[in-house]
Amino acid sequence: MSPTPSRRTFLRRVAAGAACAAAPASARAAEPLPVAPAPRPAPPPVAPPPVMRAEPFGPKRVIAGRPRERGAAYGKLFKDGIARFLDREIYAVANKSVSKAEMLRYAGACGKVVAEACPVVHEELGGVAEGSGLTFEEVVLVTLHEELSRGEVLPKVPHCTAVGVGPPDAAGRQTLVGQTWDWMETVAGLSSVVEWRTGSGPDVLAYGFPGLWAGAGLNSAGVALCWTSAGFEYYKPTGGKPTGGVRVGVPSYALIAHLLYQESLDAVAEEVARDRHAGWFTFVLGDATGRLLSVEGSPKRVRAEWAKGRLVRIDFGTRALTDTPAGSPVPRHPRCRVTDDHLAAAAGKVDAARLRTLFADPGCGVSVGRPTIDLMVFDCAARVAHLSRGPRYGVDWREYTFGDPK
Repeated sequence: MSPTPSRRTFLRRVAAGAACAAAPASARAAEPLPVAPAPRPAPPPVAPPPVMRAEPFGPKRVIAGRPRERGAAYGKLFKDGIARFLDREIYAVANKSVSKAEMLRYAGACGKVVAEACPVVHEELGGVAEGSGLTFEEVVLVTLHEELSRGEVLPKVPHCTAVGVGPPDAAGRQTLVGQTWDWMETVAGLSSVVEWRTGSGPDVLAYGFPGLWAGAGLNSAGVALCWTSAGFEYYKPTGGKPTGGVRVGVPSYALIAHLLYQESLDAVAEEVARDRHAGWFTFVLGDATGRLLSVEGSPKRVRAEWAKGRLVRIDFGTRALTDTPAGSPVPRHPRCRVTDDHLAAAAGKVDAARLRTLFADPGCGVSVGRPTIDLMVFDCAARVAHLSRGPRYGVDWREYTFGDPK
């Protein structure tokens, strides 16, 4: 078979190249040098991603009274927002293989556990149902957003980066707890700050969304809590992933509210040890005395560990929850290492301003673009909450304190 034209061309070029390589250097030197191609123009500079403006955080709302009264006032105030969140972020995007009736039955079962383990929060949930006009099961279903996501009923959401810094890594005697809130872009700009005045325990400056009133926060006893999703992946070198979904128990968002009502980190550790939670989480907590506490939970177990200096979490980070054997390093999310390196480089000098910059500056590699919809830093000793929209939505830090404005 004779070579095709393209093949003949290829063979001629190969032969010519071989002949050139075999020719004496003097013969090759006599050949004219090829003309260098004209340099390509430099590509135009890449413009920074556009800022997708969201309304900055406004003044805090204040909710007071007995637990059911607080819930009713909240439900009335956020009535429309709660209904929209339920419809758009749960019903509209839920896995079609799971019916609305099945989700509500699960919520009802979890509500019974809340009544046993977190009676104050249970009363508040009943009040929210009363004030919003939704059923109790629907109100509980909203607080189960994390469990529904982990149980593959709802789409998977990004991991937040949660950080705690205390002595000796923090400047002075500060204790700071903060995070990037990496979540659905569809709810950007919908979060707010509510001060919950209990009259019988710590008050709470709570960051949250309609129906999820305690996503993170700081209480008047100086206890702060931030957190991140967990259980989607362990970041094992083998790429292994955990199995199992969720169980009937206290929803993560209800548990956060319950823990923020505690007087101390010791009380928090006692409450989580009761192991009544429904799903998966990693909590980062701190107090005004400089202590840091990591709490990690799955449907099979819960683990609380004290930390000193700094604490960074994305997904699980303890040996127990990652199933890491003794003597082996606990695997961490790559962004977790980046964040920890920044904090280590500033050890002894980390204050609220530095932590705010770490979260807000995209060049630090902690925020993750459009999914980072909010930022927060809680100063436990000063009892001050700092909140802003994420870098892609217009950074504009606002400060919140307890009590009426002076």
